[in-house]
Amino acid sequence: MSKNIVITGGGTGGHVFPALAIAEELQKRGNSILYIGSDRGLEARLAPQRGIRFVAIKTGPVKNQSIIRIIKTLFQLVRATAWSAGMLRKEKIDAVVGVGGYISVPVCLAAFLLRRPVYLQEQNVSVGIANRFLGKISRKIFLGFPEASRFFDPKKCVNTGNPIRKDFFENLPPYSANKKTLLVLGGSQGARSINQVLTQGLDKIPADWTIVHQTGTSDAESVKAAYASGFRGKAQVSPFIEDIATAMKEASVVVSRSGAITVSELVQIGRPTLFVPFPRQGQNDQTDNAQWLARQGGAVVVEQGEGFAERFWTAMEKLCAPESLQKMAGSFSALRRPPAIASIGDQILSDLS
Repeated sequence: MSKNIVITGGGTGGHVFPALAIAEELQKRGNSILYIGSDRGLEARLAPQRGIRFVAIKTGPVKNQSIIRIIKTLFQLVRATAWSAGMLRKEKIDAVVGVGGYISVPVCLAAFLLRRPVYLQEQNVSVGIANRFLGKISRKIFLGFPEASRFFDPKKCVNTGNPIRKDFFENLPPYSANKKTLLVLGGSQGARSINQVLTQGLDKIPADWTIVHQTGTSDAESVKAAYASGFRGKAQVSPFIEDIATAMKEASVVVSRSGAITVSELVQIGRPTLFVPFPRQGQNDQTDNAQWLARQGGAVVVEQGEGFAERFWTAMEKLCAPESLQKMAGSFSALRRPPAIASIGDQILSDLS
């Protein structure tokens, strides 16, 4: 029997893409989906593009804010919760699925007050304030990484892995440490620190290597110019790589930020990685994600800060030795999971029926 389900959360790609994956899976199974998110987040553009009905809600963060801003946000939260309750009643919603971010709080809270089941999907190894709170009112919590269970009631947790696209499960080539292809990623917006450390050290990369570099929009031209004048090998430079699954499959080593979805994609394809986590105040989820894979043997981590360039190139030299790459690649077989999207869809719909 078809259900009316709300997906909520977003802002950044790390929240939005899992939300869209879950929404599309549930919609494909004949359910009616409404996405409630921010009009300033990626979801406002991407949900309608994918045929998912979207409604915007207004609220704000409380973390790292001034007292005045926090008070203003609390008033917004009360109004947004009341609005959400009205919307859930109007749409006769059967359940709400939250994917994180402050925008999900009023919608999930309204569902709880209306006694509608709340489900949570947590992408990261460490958990932010919003999802720690929402975990208390959720029926089930789908974890991207099992270590996140320490922040929740373990009885509610299901270790599904993160929902990533089917492209990452299809046509996986065998790993070759001798392919000598370096993939450089800084997230969808690029990462200036990664762009700079690579372009300032191109003389350290042998001419028989190929580099595929996602720069982000703002650095695209300067990075292209640096490769044209300072690299002896082949380089493919672009602001954004649309087919990231193929790019990962063709790489022998990756340099990347460590957002949860990127880490999950790299685990599934099985590519040794040097992570440069995005530095954040408070909950540094990217560092925790990167360190998790490093503990499993599939990555090394170099954080920004004093002596970054020297530490980066020292780590790269050790990482790119063929015997090191082959050993790291072998660690991924124990980490791979079945597709999380199907598992999450099965469990939500089974629960509701």
